[in-house]
Amino acid sequence: MLKILILISAGLISTEITGLSRELEQPVRLEAAGKPIDTDVGHAAPFVCDFDGDGVKDLLVGQFGGGALWIYRNEGTNSQPKLAAGVKFKDGKEDGCVPSG
Repeated sequence: MLKILILISAGLISTEITGLSRELEQPVRLEAAGKPIDTDVGHAAPFVCDFDGDGVKDLLVGQFGGGALWIYRNEGTNSQPKLAAGVKFKDGKEDGCVPSG
């Protein structure tokens, strides 16, 4: 089974209009429940949003192979996140997924 570590940069890509740096920060390895976040198959697509409405941003990770979606709830703060173990995103009784391939 292919394992690919999820690397996320905290930097911003900017334009000349905003005057922000065009450089990305160095990637960091994210952990959830003390373990590196991996995808089972292919590329990962991370998205940060407050999924549970508690005012703290959580992490959604979609994986290319099969389109599985995982939510990592932030049990810390926005400035000091602490991600819980991932759980599959559910669409009713079925596992939620996005089309892939």
